[in-house]
Formats: sequence, C-alpha cells, structure tokens
Amino acid sequence: MTGMGELSGKLAIVTGAARGQGRAMALALAGAGADVAICDVGEAAMPSVGYPLGGALDAVAREIEALGVRALFAACDIRRQAEIDAFIGQLTAEFGRIDILVNNAGILTGNMPMHLLDDETFETTIAVNLTGSWRMSRAVVPVMIAGGKGGRIINIASVAGMIGTPGFGHYCATKHGLVGVTKTMAAELGAYGITVNAVCPGFLPTPMVEHTASEIAARAGLTQEQVYEQYLSVAHVKEPIKPEQTAASVLYLASEAARVVTGSNLVIDAGWSAT
Repeated sequence: MTGMGELSGKLAIVTGAARGQGRAMALALAGAGADVAICDVGEAAMPSVGYPLGGALDAVAREIEALGVRALFAACDIRRQAEIDAFIGQLTAEFGRIDILVNNAGILTGNMPMHLLDDETFETTIAVNLTGSWRMSRAVVPVMIAGGKGGRIINIASVAGMIGTPGFGHYCATKHGLVGVTKTMAAELGAYGITVNAVCPGFLPTPMVEHTASEIAARAGLTQEQVYEQYLSVAHVKEPIKPEQTAASVLYLASEAARVVTGSNLVIDAGWSAT
C-alpha cells in the first residue's frame, strides 16, 4: 500500500536517521506520503558520537512502513565514497528515482578553543558535517537531473552556521561551509528544477547534543541541566527546539509551496542568532 499525501510517489533520503531529528524528519516525510530511505553510521565507525547504531535504523524503518509507505535502510558512513555510491546505487536500482535528499548526518564533539584543538577532531568534523554532505549531494544530483523532474536538497546546518560559538569553532566552520555550499548549489542547480536550502536549528537536545553537554558538564563541574541553561540564556524564547519543529521545516521545503524557495537559510533558533 502506498501512503497518500502531497509527497506520494516520491523517494526521500534522510541521512543520520537512526534517532533524534533525523528520525523525526524521516517520519514527517513518510507521513506526507513519500517512500523514505534512511542511513546512519554505527559506533564502531564513529565512537566519539557516543551512542551505538544497534537496531535503531531497523526500528525507524518499521515506523516508516507503519505509515503506509516503503522504507529502505542501510549503514552508511558518509566519509566513505564507496559506501555512498553503494547506497545510492541500491536506491536507484530499487526505486528508479530520488526526489528529496536531507543531509542531516553530523557530529558535535569537543569543546576547545581553536588554538588548542587537535587535528583529528577538526578534520573528522569537517569530513562528516561538510565533506560528507557534499559527497552525498554529488552522488544524488545526477540521478535527479536524469529523472527530469527536479528535486529538493535540504542541508541541516545550524545556528552555528550563522554565528561564532566559543569552543566549537570546528563545528561552526562546517556549518558555515554547509551554508555556503547550499547557496552555491542553489545557483548551479536551479536550471534543473532542483532547489537547495538549509535549515539552521538552535539548541536542540538530541542524543548527540546530550552526549556533548554531559562532557562539558563533567569538565566544568556543572550539571547537564546547568549547561542547557547556558545554551538557552542566549535565546529570546527560553525553550529548546523540538525535533518535530525542524522536521516541519524540512517538510515545508520539500513541499510544492516551496518550489520557488532556494538558496535560503530557514533559521529555527528561538532568536539565538538575533542576539
């Protein structure tokens, strides 16, 4: 049975979809009728992320199928071109099209001034958050062009792509870079009917953020709640962003209503970047 909705008949990809906002985005797209392919990376490949893949992807796939659409899932390390190519090749063979790509996969590690940051942390963060998202887009764009019906690329950046955040210069570098890639690809792909936009969430306590906050708390002699209070202190609306709120933004950018929206940053940060 195929789910009915505005995105019925389309195939969406969501990277980093095992949990958190990736899961929420995948379910939102499925709820709108899209078939959804999801991928994520396991603890063995990325131990610093702080949580295992386990059976999480399979569980999300079952949730997607419960909404009446098709689901496909695979472990995919977006630092590895061969794994990306295998994933996209599998999707192309099985579905024959790719309509929506949500580059959500990312990591947030370390809390260190730039002049004290080690090479490995900097380079790994760049490899996942920036290079990996670009490589995934590079693999998908030819499929979208060949399909002749356009497409949507939605990059999950961050408020850190709009401002500087002490201790997280490496993360800010990747998200500023992703915003730049978004604007450039929007200019390059508009002629093919492919829109490229970024979503920039603020403080969103996903498992990744929770893991990093616990590390910061331990080093600073604070509770995790106190670290969260520090994050919220810079926002005008004193509440964390919910995964469903970023998912709603993704759904909008994937919808017909946003067909002329491209090269934009949709900021959902409770006013953080307006400070």
